[in-house]
Formats: sequence, structure tokens, C-alpha cells
Amino acid sequence: MVVTPDGVTTPAPTVIALHGAAQTPESFRAYFGLDAAAAKHGFVAVYPEGEGRTWNDGRPAAMRLKMMLRPGDDVAFLVALARRLAADGIADPNRIYLTGISNGGFMVQRMACEYSGLFAAYSAIMSTAPANYKEECQPSKPVSIQFIHGTADSVIGYNGFWTPLGSTLSAPDSARLYAALDGCGPATSTKLPDLAPEDGTTAELRRWEGCRDGSAVELITIERGGHQSPAMVETKPDLATPFLGLRSHDIDAGEEVWRFMSVFGGLPAPAAPATPPRKPKPKPATSGAAAKPAATTSGPADGSKPSEAKSPAAKPQGASAAPPATSAGATASGVTGQRGISAQ
Repeated sequence: MVVTPDGVTTPAPTVIALHGAAQTPESFRAYFGLDAAAAKHGFVAVYPEGEGRTWNDGRPAAMRLKMMLRPGDDVAFLVALARRLAADGIADPNRIYLTGISNGGFMVQRMACEYSGLFAAYSAIMSTAPANYKEECQPSKPVSIQFIHGTADSVIGYNGFWTPLGSTLSAPDSARLYAALDGCGPATSTKLPDLAPEDGTTAELRRWEGCRDGSAVELITIERGGHQSPAMVETKPDLATPFLGLRSHDIDAGEEVWRFMSVFGGLPAPAAPATPPRKPKPKPATSGAAAKPAATTSGPADGSKPSEAKSPAAKPQGASAAPPATSAGATASGVTGQRGISAQ
């Protein structure tokens, strides 16, 4: 399912969003609320479906629902999807991003470890790093990745969990793992405004910068948050969500995902002249430079390894509510879409 908001000219920045286990792309889209951010900021949202409505993520097989189903090569599928979106002129090949929740979030991390050059940035929500990643995750380039996780998550424990069949790291240790792989400096922490005191949650941002090639790692902790993605826009929750704990309305997942990801990727900075002028004069800003710092090419769809853009040091103050998405994409192949259909 491809969602191209009205007024967006393709090829455009594109966010591929992976559903949780047993969700359909339609139910995930209605629950996640990413369409609103896509309409506000002008990017394409894509909602693929894993075989059997699950993803063959990087946890030991015995910890995954996929072990009970016909295994699918989801890595090859997502690689082909990203390349097809670029080839069809839907996605800017330098600005394709990957996010997901729960089982989809684990799949995001597998792609970050195995295809770090394919996507410009990653966001894993309600999922932590499998403990085996301490040895097995060896990305070919620094990975810019965001985690969002609730401390009261009863499905994927914030503090990690152990079983005889495998274990996961805590959310902070998961972020530290990627920060170490990226060669980041120390983390800084910021309490985010409690914009919805009635929801029973608060949020804190922990961010690692000074990483190689301008990459960055961050963790947004939702205190008392359950197995839920935060939302400030109107969504249509799944029937199971009342049993999954508190859902924060202090921040919006779609806005926070885009805030983190959008600074990575883009066109390379213009080359300096071989012989500078004797009397340099101020030059007008290059188009788009006022909004973002100069960036180097990152995350091409062909899996090559250019450097990434430097992440800005400014800390977010929580996302503000975004307008509803104005159009939706219909899908038969998972890549095609159409404009002007109101979001359901």
C-alpha cells in the first residue's frame, strides 16, 4: 500500500513502515498515524505486508512467530521493494527510510545490520535489540537509528528478557549497542514536555551524537507507556490495544520518526572551487540550505556506502498535532498507488 499525499511530487522522500505481528497493512496504517506526518511534511508512506502477517526478523527462530509459519525471505523482499520504489519514480533513492513497530521494529534492526547502506535512517518502535546482535550485528557503515519504547511494555520488555531459547537487550542497552557500533560520543538526556498529563505517561529523549559519518542514535523512553506507539493525531486503534497498556499523547510517533530521519540523506554538498576567487563575495543560500545543513548522499537504494549527513544538535520539544492525511494509495503489487483518495 502506497500513500502519496496530494501535492507531493515524486520521486519524493519515502518512509516504509512495517506492521507488528498479525496486523494487516490497513489496520497498522489506521493505528500508527503516519499518514498525518506524510501529508504535513510531504513524504510518501508505504505499508508492505510480511508473509503470514509477520516478519522474519533477526531474533533466534524459536523466539519468533515466523517459526510456526512458512518462512519467507523478508530481507530480499524489502531490498526489492526499496529498489522498485526508486525505479518506478516514487521514491527518492537517497531518501528511503525504514520504520516499524514490535515484530516490524525487530525487522527494521535486521535490515540495519545486514543492509546498512540501503536506507538513509531507521526507527524501531516497541522493539529492542536481540542479544545475539552483540556479536552478529556488523553493519557495513554507521547506522542512524531511533528507538521509542515504553517502560511498562508487557510484550517486549523495556528492560529486555531472557528465555532458554534466546534473549533481548534492554532499550537503553540496545541504543548503546548501535552507538558503540557508530563510534558515538556520550549521550545527552532531555525531558520532553508533559503535554497530556491525563494520559499517565511522560517522555524523555536520550541522544548520542559525535558519531562517525554524521550518524546519530536516539532513544525516546515513554515512562509508564505500554506496548503502544505514541500518537497525538486521531487514529483507529486495533481491538487489542486497550489490553496493551498506556498510550502516550505527549509526542507523536509519526512526527518523531520524521524529525529524526529527515536530516539524513539528500543530495551531496556542492564541491569547492579549485581556485577560490581573490575577493569572495557573499553568495545566496542554495535551495533548501536554510532549512537543513549541507548533507552528503546517504542510504542509496543500490546498497552502496556513501557517508551520511551530520545530525543537527537541536533537541526536539515533542511533536505537535499534525493534520489528517489527504490521500491514500491502493495496492495490488505493494508498490503502485493512486492519489486523491481520502484516508480511511
